[in-house]
Formats: sequence, C-alpha cells, structure tokens
Amino acid sequence: MAGRDLQVALGAATFPEALDPSYSGTLKIVFFGSSDFARPALRVLTEAGLAPTLVVTKPDAPRGRGRKIYPAEVKLEAEDLKLTYEQPEDPNAPDFVAKLAAEKFDLGVVISYGVIMSEALFAAPAKGCINAHASLLPLYRGAAPIQHCLKDGHTKTGISVMRIAEKLDAGAVMLQEETEIGDRENAGELRARLAELSGKTLVKALKLIDAGKEKWVEQDHDGATWARMIEKVDGVIDWTKPATEIDLLVRAMNPKPGAQTRLNARRFIVIQGEVEQDLYGAGVAGLIQTAGEEGIRVCTGKDLYRIIRIKPENGRNMTAGEWVRGHPVQPDARFG
Repeated sequence: MAGRDLQVALGAATFPEALDPSYSGTLKIVFFGSSDFARPALRVLTEAGLAPTLVVTKPDAPRGRGRKIYPAEVKLEAEDLKLTYEQPEDPNAPDFVAKLAAEKFDLGVVISYGVIMSEALFAAPAKGCINAHASLLPLYRGAAPIQHCLKDGHTKTGISVMRIAEKLDAGAVMLQEETEIGDRENAGELRARLAELSGKTLVKALKLIDAGKEKWVEQDHDGATWARMIEKVDGVIDWTKPATEIDLLVRAMNPKPGAQTRLNARRFIVIQGEVEQDLYGAGVAGLIQTAGEEGIRVCTGKDLYRIIRIKPENGRNMTAGEWVRGHPVQPDARFG
C-alpha cells in the first residue's frame, strides 16, 4: 500500500490532536538515538510525560580534521533532561540484549540511532520497537530520505511511525503525518522541521499504544523506493539540465555535501539560487550570461539559474555579488 492509499487505510482516527495534556504514560520505554535529528523527539517525549527509563546512544567518537572526540548529540540531550543513558560499543552483543530484556521494557523507540539492530535487540522490549522515519513510506526507505525527496521535486513529505522489522524501513506503519515542503526550503531547513514533527508524531503513537488503540497497516513493498546515502559526487551540477532541476539539486544538497561546480580550475559550492526565464534565447550550458550585484546568471538546458549565494573552495559563504566584486568575470566564462 503506497502514499495516500496507506494514509486512508490508517484512518482519520489515527491522528488524534490528542489526548489529555496532563497525561502521564504507563509505558516503560527505552529510547535509541544518536544524532541531532533525534534530540527534539527525546525532549518532546519527556515534556509530554513519556520520558524513557533508559536512553541508548552511540559511544563518543572522533569527528573532523582534528579527530577530536565529540559526544553523541543524544547523550547531551539526555544529560540536559537528567535521563539515564548508556553507550554500548555493540548494542547487539548478547550480554547487552539480555540486560535490556531483564529490564522488562514495554517498548523501544528508535530514531536516527545509526546502528543496524539485530532481531534479538529490537525484540527485547515486550511490544518490540517502533521507529520514526522521515518520509511517507513506502517512499524513500533508507539513509537519506529528505535529500532524495527534495531532489526529486516532491511538494510534500512527512514522518512515518512504523514497527522495526528485519528488512530496513519495511515494517507495518501506524501513523503518518504530512507536511508541505516550502518553495525555497532546503534540506537543512526541512530536516529541522521534520525532527520536531517526529517528536510530536511519536507522542501520538505512544499514547495510542498505551491506550491499546494502535492500528498497523502493511506497506506496499512493490511500491517502495530507496534513498541511498548521499555522496559528494551526487552534488555535481550538470548545467545541461533544466534550471528547475538544478534548483532542486542545490536545495537538496544544502548544507551537505553541497551542490558543486567548477569555474576554470576552482571548485565552488552553490548555496542558493533561483530559476529565471531566459529572455534572450538559450545559451551554451554553464555559460555565465551576466554577473553583478544581483547575482550570477548561468545558462542551463532550459531557462537561467541565478546564483544568489556561493562558497568558493577554501573560502566563505558569501553573496554572488560579493564574489563578483573581487573576481571580475571574463567574457565567455563558463561553469562546469
């Protein structure tokens, strides 16, 4: 079952605006999460009277060029909320799974944990585990649903709450909450909104489970699409594409890994731009038509793409006008 069909099957009653604000849950919850995407959900659950008994997150790890050790984001949130947490090196290890089982948790809540969970681990709580995934399943299973959804030109997305199953993101769905994608919204902005929405959706889901009113609908596995991990090469701009497709790519790759292009030997990240009608007829793809304070207008396969913000290699994020002032553009200069 796909898209709107799945949402209809779930039914309007599955989306209560919700239940008594003074509610205090009876479920004993273990929360699995690591990245900053999971922090709002942990906070919202706690504020809603659904604080987990235990938070499980990844160990502190080195990041960046200096390989400095940084704590997992969810660890920081757990400390702020004064919640008990653990950071097992291998959460699938039999001793850790046995420890969870002995705690007699009712339910596991998983969001942006970053670990492939064994069947023994996600079955340790009595009611199994649920996951909040940032797409309208069965669309965009996998690691990068937000970027792929934007790049493909969708106007809406959302959060799906599903059972954790052996196959990645393939479990039965309980709740889906939609949200419109803004006309100029980039992946970073959309990700922040979906992180907040995931917490609110999980509150609804947990209240329904606690009340015994949950309803599960199997996904249409034949209609599933895959959102693989985004790599740097995915951000390379093909100026022969229509300007509308280039704009979607720029928004989907912001902030990481960035939509990339070259001018002569130098690499640039295009941060922001917009589509403009080509009033002068099609030029050679990548050709800079005009460059000034208002931006850099580039010819594409259809229409123009006006670069508004740009980041030169080893430089800072700046307006295109700022860059042009310090780097006069030669006639017939061409990106790509």
